Formats: sequence, C-alpha cells, structure tokens
Amino acid sequence: MDVALVAERWEENQEHLKQHLGESTSQLFGARWVLMPSAPYPRYNHVGCIRVDGDQVEAMIAAARAFFWEHGLPHVAFLITPATRPADLADRLLREGFRTETVPVMVWDGTPLPAPRSPDLRVVRMLPGQWELFWQVMRQVFFPGADGDYLAAGRKGVEVADALGARHYVAFLGQQPVGGGTLYPHARMGGIYNLCTLPAYQRRGVATAVIRTCIADALEMGCEHVALTPTAMGRRLYLRLGFRDAYVERYLFQRIGPLVPEAATGRG
Repeated sequence: MDVALVAERWEENQEHLKQHLGESTSQLFGARWVLMPSAPYPRYNHVGCIRVDGDQVEAMIAAARAFFWEHGLPHVAFLITPATRPADLADRLLREGFRTETVPVMVWDGTPLPAPRSPDLRVVRMLPGQWELFWQVMRQVFFPGADGDYLAAGRKGVEVADALGARHYVAFLGQQPVGGGTLYPHARMGGIYNLCTLPAYQRRGVATAVIRTCIADALEMGCEHVALTPTAMGRRLYLRLGFRDAYVERYLFQRIGPLVPEAATGRG
C-alpha cells in the first residue's frame, strides 16, 4: 500500500466534504480551512490538506490562530497526515505545546465480501434529492433526543453531501428501513461515512450489506481506494471485511485566547 498516496486522496476526500458541510471556503496557504462551530472539536474545526514550504509555517499558524478566534472557536487545530508538508510540522507544533487527538484510517484491501445473510435484506440507493428517508434512519442512530441547531446541522450535512454528489443508502429488512450509509466518491477515493444500524437490527449483516454496496459502486465509478474512519464498535467488523489500518490522522490543537498585538507584549 502506498500510504502517502492513500493519505493524499483520503485527506482530499474528507476535507473537501467537511469544508462544504461547514462554514468556510478559505484555501489560504493552499490548505482547506474546516469550520463547523456547531461541533466545536478539532476534528471538525482545523486546517487540513497542508502543503506549505517551511518558511510559511509561522505565518500559517498565526493566520490560523486569528481565523479560529474570530469565529469563536476555543482552539486552533491542524490535521497532520503522511501527506502533510513540511513533514516536521507535527514536531514543530508539539514543541509549541500543542496536544494531539488521533483518528485511525482504514482502507479496503480487495477482500471479497461475504454474501448477504438474509434474502430479505436489501440496500437501496436514494435518488439525488431524495435523501429524507436516509436522514430519518441516521438521526435515530447519531442524533437520538437531539433538537435545535445541532439536529439542524446534521440534517443540513446530509443535504449538502447529496448536492455534492454523495450517494446515500438505506438498508431494508423486508419493508422496514434498518440502517444506511453514505459514499462520497472524490479524488479517486471512495469515502464511506455515516454507517448506521438501528439498535434492534444489529448483528444481522446490515452494515456488511451497506459496505458491500458502497464498495461496488465506488469501484464502478473509478475509485482506486475505499476508506473509512472506524469507530471502536465497528473496527472488528471492518477487519473481517478486509479493511486494514493505513495510518493515523493526528489533530494537533491548542487553546487560544484574545489576540494581543506584539507591541503590547514588550516583544515588538
């Protein structure tokens, strides 16, 4: 596996989607500035796809501090992957006191997936613009009891992904919707997101059926890789289905406060 190539493609797939789901179109320094204040965590608010020269790093860090502070975020954060340039950016940030959150990335190795367990289990791709049923399934798994802005942001995410060309799927047992998932084909990468199964229907092959359909469609559309970021609960299943650990994303973050002009600090 060419880890650097996988990282380049997965990062572009994920960051392109996140940036459109969020509130930022900035590509200052050629990076993707992801801004999703409704989910105030480094994974959803950071600078990603960083490919800069070493002499640009300090200016980029300063610009990021100002950007996230101005948008009311409590931290500044940077996504580090094997494709990040300069390669020593993580070391430089750690020396400045940044902390780290990690997210594993798994890539499918081509292992044939098992046949469906039940003839009553089928996966249906929602037509463009007709994603409401998928959202109703997804919200029961990821947004139980949620309301207000948080719930609205989740629904908007499904709508925006659909408009970008993502494919939403709903799994049925008989006539009952029981799970689903999203495939985002971009940068020759099939990104699988939002895998979900209603609690009452777990361990019936629902997630496997959705993944099988996502992989088949991704390959048909010319994607050369299929990847996802696993939850702890789903990791064992993904390993059985041929997904392998490719690398670990690192979100380096640091709390920020009011910006103080250099002249006021005595350093000017």
